[in-house]
Amino acid sequence: MNRRQWAGRRPKVAVAVIIATVLTILFVPNAVAGAAGTVPFSGNDAATGTRTVTIADITDFHGHIERGADNAAAFTLADSHNPGNMVPVSSGDLVGGSPYESAVAKDQPTLDMAKSWGLTISAVGNHEFDRSVADFNNRIASPANGIDWLCANVSARNKAPGGKLSRVKDYTIREVNGKRIGFVGALTDALGSVATPQITKDADLDERAVDAVNRVAHELKQSGKVDAVVALIHADASAAQGLGKDVDVVYTGHTHAVKYARTDGGAPIYEAGSFGRAMAVQDLVITGYGRRSRVAVQNVDLGNGTEQASSTVPGVIRVEGLDAHTTQSAWMSAGSTGEGMVDHAQHVYAVAQAHAAQVGGTIVGTLAAGTNFDKRIENGQEDSVGRLVADANRAMIQRTLYAGERLPVVGFSNDGSLRTAKLDMDGNGKVSVREVDSLMALQFKAAHETLTGKDLKNVLAEQFRFKDGQLKRRWIGISSNVSYRFVEYQSTEAGEETQDKAGSHPANTSFDGDDNHRAVDITDLFIDGKPIADDDLVIVASNSYLLQGGDDYHAFRAGTNYGELNMPYSEPLKQYLAAHPALAPVKLPQTGMRA
Repeated sequence: MNRRQWAGRRPKVAVAVIIATVLTILFVPNAVAGAAGTVPFSGNDAATGTRTVTIADITDFHGHIERGADNAAAFTLADSHNPGNMVPVSSGDLVGGSPYESAVAKDQPTLDMAKSWGLTISAVGNHEFDRSVADFNNRIASPANGIDWLCANVSARNKAPGGKLSRVKDYTIREVNGKRIGFVGALTDALGSVATPQITKDADLDERAVDAVNRVAHELKQSGKVDAVVALIHADASAAQGLGKDVDVVYTGHTHAVKYARTDGGAPIYEAGSFGRAMAVQDLVITGYGRRSRVAVQNVDLGNGTEQASSTVPGVIRVEGLDAHTTQSAWMSAGSTGEGMVDHAQHVYAVAQAHAAQVGGTIVGTLAAGTNFDKRIENGQEDSVGRLVADANRAMIQRTLYAGERLPVVGFSNDGSLRTAKLDMDGNGKVSVREVDSLMALQFKAAHETLTGKDLKNVLAEQFRFKDGQLKRRWIGISSNVSYRFVEYQSTEAGEETQDKAGSHPANTSFDGDDNHRAVDITDLFIDGKPIADDDLVIVASNSYLLQGGDDYHAFRAGTNYGELNMPYSEPLKQYLAAHPALAPVKLPQTGMRA
């Protein structure tokens, strides 16, 4: 990216501020090399042909445009550190699972904000496909948004003209400060566990992420096309450790963590958290060209009050609140105009916020005085909002498809599909369209299928896992017309011990570290107060992602007669709230079948 591309995006700074910035560069360390300590900013060396290029990476932004000005401030600081020679990048999930302000406009505000940052390079994340692979390729990856989307492990057939991901590339090259930087992207190998089967099929990943990046990086380096290679992988930092010596620095994502590691080839790996709260900023100090180039990676301290996002991870900087930081505010305000990145980001958010308030203010339901529906707290009880959504799913399918049917109907909801901590976010007893859509911000459909009683027990059993010798439960929302018991078995060489506990999970087995054979089985399954035999048929209502095996609830895949309603998965809850004024959480028996 050349300096001209940044013209008008960085605030104009008064002479006094320029002097202050120079003094900061002289007296404040600007770069930290890995964990080795402080290294001054290298700049350029004409004698050796050394040039410095700065990379600033965010990941898993997920449309959090309320923090867009913070990120704009950080990108501006990164550019001022090495004027005209900074490249902003994303490691994926720039959009999808977004707050209402962005989601209600199909994340176009986020794409507009990214353009104001000058962000033109991103790995493809799994949430980019939330509205389908076709929507990503046709709308999100439109040239009008100005981003090169990278995913080397998508099949060549799919990336070819006419393919479902024809706008995706293996790599892109930027010439910056006289050096050619190759950016290579890839998507997690575990796409099948975080996306529906249809999305996984349409994406058509035919190569491991690390193998695809190694292949492309080797081609770029050995051909002399680039002087440095930056890998952007939407996967956990550990997934990048198999990268070889052709990759100089790696940025990862997906797990929303702040991490640091190294590849087998010796390159540093950074994972910069999520939601626009952190940014990884590194200098690539490049000497020579092509196959003979040498690249040193140095961490950058942006100064102006910034600090590490984690005390154990140098090179990843906390940027949350940066725009409002006292030191930063004074620095940014001197000469800042409407042309600046920060001002533009603030404007994009203000417009999106006004639109969200206009379309999201309609009240769809009311709650009983003093009550709310919360996600589960570690108190041994199921989350009331998950159960509410499950009841709403059950009511919708029962009313629209199976009215008069004698088969029992059960509702489910998965924790990952519920994105806010509670239903009534402002606690005023009224539930708005915005609050429901914020809770259920993903792009799933209301769906249904048929399970046998045995299949249903297997679903319930999948709530449980053995870890470190103990039974752990991951909660799922289950409609209030269901009760059951689970039995934990422990077998040892000395004999067998059986424990009976309230709860349930599909009958699965696992081993703990002491070679004890443990299993969980579901017993005494009742629906609407009636016992369910293994060969009985049950209608199941939920969202399209969960019923296709999402969140590792594979037992749902045994279902038959799968179908989707022509409505988002939030619609059953809206209609349920409208039909049940002054709602309060259902109180399950403290003794009985369900914990």
